[in-house]
Amino acid sequence: MSKPFPIRIRTFLVPLAGVALYYYVQFAALSICAYTYNENNTISLLSKHYGSFCILESVLMFLCLFIWLFAARKSTWQTVRKDNISMKRLLIAIPIAMAMLGLVNLYMLGFQSLSEQFPLIKNLLDEYKRNASVAQTSMGLEAAGYYIGVGVLIPVIEELVFRGIILGEFLSTMNADIAVFLSALIFGTMHMQPVQIGYALVCGLILGYVYLYSNSLYLSIAIHIIFNVLGGIAPAIFANNPLFMNMLGVLELVFVFVGLFCILYLRKSYRNKMIREV
Repeated sequence: MSKPFPIRIRTFLVPLAGVALYYYVQFAALSICAYTYNENNTISLLSKHYGSFCILESVLMFLCLFIWLFAARKSTWQTVRKDNISMKRLLIAIPIAMAMLGLVNLYMLGFQSLSEQFPLIKNLLDEYKRNASVAQTSMGLEAAGYYIGVGVLIPVIEELVFRGIILGEFLSTMNADIAVFLSALIFGTMHMQPVQIGYALVCGLILGYVYLYSNSLYLSIAIHIIFNVLGGIAPAIFANNPLFMNMLGVLELVFVFVGLFCILYLRKSYRNKMIREV
């Protein structure tokens, strides 16, 4: 008979606290930037100073997480899985990140097709494109802040919050598949933008299973960084080079199968490890 999972109040409070902290820090960073640059229009502010916003948000978030994890190091920090991984195993992050981007491309192609038939979906897609283009207008030091924030700092923060803290807590109290799905659902809905929720949910599932199978936050962080660099920073840098972007898009589609194979490999290694430990 399998051992029942414990039901704890903290299993509900920890995810709520993680999401609340994430939103609060974003609001605080936005407010500080608006005051500093004397700009009350959010779209205008982010289009000019998105780099500053990213860096400030990241610094505030790291500070809050340090305080939280230090204060709860005997509970929350212990649920974070952080096994060391070899460089060979770390390289698997590349095809998995490429596969995630390929799935996002397929998702967006499907959305584009539906937008031609349904005006509501077209409006949602247009809104998503407008919001996505705001950050890519940054130049100079603001662009550097955008690259560092989106490419490195934000992936580390999101993995620590949504995989390390939230999924780690779920895994300690419930079935692994349910835990991964719930954390992915929170990760997807956290993005709020309707078009983005769908593919963020899929990415959350993949990152969640990678975290589970590898037993390490480091691998999911590496995948998230590569995903953001190729999916967010590369389009900003190579916006005027459609040939490069088209080639990258085709390569991402090809890697869908390679990446899924890599996840199956991690799954097999995880199951073999579980069998040896029984």
